[in-house]
Amino acid sequence: MNPGSITAHLHPLLVHLPIGILLAAFALECMVWWKGRDDFRPAIQLSVGLGAVSAALSALSGWLLFREGGYDESVATPHQYWGFFTAGMFILLALLKQDKWRRPAFVAGVAGLIVTGHYGGTLTHGAGYVFGGAVESALTAVEAGSEQAQSELSPDTKVFEGLVMPVLRSKCVSCHKPEKKKGGLVLSTPEGLMAGGESGPAVVPGNPEKSELLKRIHLPGDHDDHMPPKGRPQLSQVETQLIEWWITGGADLNATVAEKQMPDNLKSAFGPRTQQEVRANPVFDKQVSPASESAIRKLRALRLSVNSFGEGKPWLVVSFAGIKETDQERLGALAGVKEQLTDLDLSHTGVQDRVLQGLEFPHLVRLNLSHTSAASGIATMISHSPFLEVLNLTNTKADQSVESAFGSLRQLRKVYIWGTDIPAETVNQWKKKYPGISFETGITMENAEQMALKTPELKFGRSFFDDTAHIELEFPFRGVDIHYTLEEADTPSLQSPKYSGTIVVDKTTHVRAFAAREGWKNSPVVDAVLVKKKYTLSGSSIHPAPSPKYPAKGGASLVDGKISDVQSADTWLGYEGEHLTATLDLGTVKSVEKVFVHCLENNPSWIFKPAAIQVFTSSDGKQFAAQGSQKYTRNTGMGEQKVHLLGFTLPATVNARYVKVKVESLLENPPWHPGKGEKCWIFVDEMMVE
Repeated sequence: MNPGSITAHLHPLLVHLPIGILLAAFALECMVWWKGRDDFRPAIQLSVGLGAVSAALSALSGWLLFREGGYDESVATPHQYWGFFTAGMFILLALLKQDKWRRPAFVAGVAGLIVTGHYGGTLTHGAGYVFGGAVESALTAVEAGSEQAQSELSPDTKVFEGLVMPVLRSKCVSCHKPEKKKGGLVLSTPEGLMAGGESGPAVVPGNPEKSELLKRIHLPGDHDDHMPPKGRPQLSQVETQLIEWWITGGADLNATVAEKQMPDNLKSAFGPRTQQEVRANPVFDKQVSPASESAIRKLRALRLSVNSFGEGKPWLVVSFAGIKETDQERLGALAGVKEQLTDLDLSHTGVQDRVLQGLEFPHLVRLNLSHTSAASGIATMISHSPFLEVLNLTNTKADQSVESAFGSLRQLRKVYIWGTDIPAETVNQWKKKYPGISFETGITMENAEQMALKTPELKFGRSFFDDTAHIELEFPFRGVDIHYTLEEADTPSLQSPKYSGTIVVDKTTHVRAFAAREGWKNSPVVDAVLVKKKYTLSGSSIHPAPSPKYPAKGGASLVDGKISDVQSADTWLGYEGEHLTATLDLGTVKSVEKVFVHCLENNPSWIFKPAAIQVFTSSDGKQFAAQGSQKYTRNTGMGEQKVHLLGFTLPATVNARYVKVKVESLLENPPWHPGKGEKCWIFVDEMMVE
């Protein structure tokens, strides 16, 4: 963090200092006016001098903070100017000493202090904070185990309004509201949540991994981008799980509790009284001293992630995830936090099964052993954790011996056993024997062949490249093959090459790939077009002008080689309820075969993929010949934010200098959209001719 940023973030600390000093000085000044006590004047002069200096520092730090952006200018601007006025009045007062203007300046300074405080309170706490009475209290329906919340919920309660929004109000809205939209993000309204902020979409329906809101929540507590910031109330584990479940289920703003299958642990915390109630885990009622700073430092020195449940709480979350060298030294360091440890992640590590038998954590609530060689040692380890709620054994060597610990684990609610050696018959028996435990197999075992794999992730640097492009394909689980093709005429099949490492291409390429595994349906095909630049365009013109909200650099933005995959970037030309027509200049007459348009889609923000592209060519820029059009499939439901490289191939190669491209918009939101009938957007940031 640079010195300017440090000074800026000291503003909340600095701002309270002049308030106390100057109000105390004003009180003494009133005593002088009323009682004629001249012996107060030295104290008043000292207070005014100190107050003037601290007011100037407060105004400076506020100005620096305002420059970082994210605040409602209609409130922040007068707050800033009144702060400057107040600081100026007290600096003047410090210089005046005994003067006929002293008392008017004192009154004006105090008045300025009050008005500045009003606008500052509005920025931080909302409208009417200083003069409007008590602020409306945050909803409390999100507190796990709250009887009031449980009694207010019913099967007709909307998941977003009744459960998700109260979490956002209590933990997020203080920094993300119209008056103080940090990072350009507003979370006080559904529209603001779905619109996202400067870093991209806050919520991507059905895709928690790409939802910036959840990514920030999951970051380590000491990370600069972790949300809520350090020192602010943190989301509880249940609140985080609620948001993740809601996003994974499609982030529906209107679905009710009755329409969504809520996991058991969320049912117990949020579910209606018609659901079986489960008492909150008693481990959190225990009085445990915080771990020593030296114990925590020792863990972090070993490259382990250590986070707390929040300020003032002793409970810790420790993650070894992905560390193959899970040696005795690292595991031994946990002894210093064994009383405070409630969440332990050993997934994807080299932890030895025999070592597990020697680990004892009496207050452990969650344990993740997925993708390890854990086997018979599991039962011994968890038998020492009577408060365990969640156990993840995915892709381990766990067998039926793990059942020996179930009887002593009264709080156990969920066990993940996908990819283990535990037979389906045994799992069915356990479900009957332990009705309070949910055994997650990942698939319906009897119908595993009916399940389709997820689409593999296709990664590449840029859609347009000059020399070569590098392509990577990823899948989250082992034992899955990815087949791909780079030829336009080919359809990927099981006979297509298997992906084994980075693919390097040196020409325009249409890559398509899918995931396959025996006993599963093949995944949907993922595809992308990577275009090698053939021509450098010398210029472009556009009609009509873009929206003033998204002007980019005008027509030049279409040929400057700058593209983005986030909505907040300044590369986008945005058109609301209008088509875009661009005329591209190749500089000289050249052969033209294809045209590409790079565009953005973000349905929750009312941005849609173009409905069609029309192409015209000309040698002189006056007479244009139509070359045809290409229509594109339309969404029938809310999709995630993504970028598209739309291509149009001319019926035959044409010699031309000018290429006119009409990008057709849907013009208005489709009937299935929450904002149906309203004007929708198209976003375009680059065009290319080949």
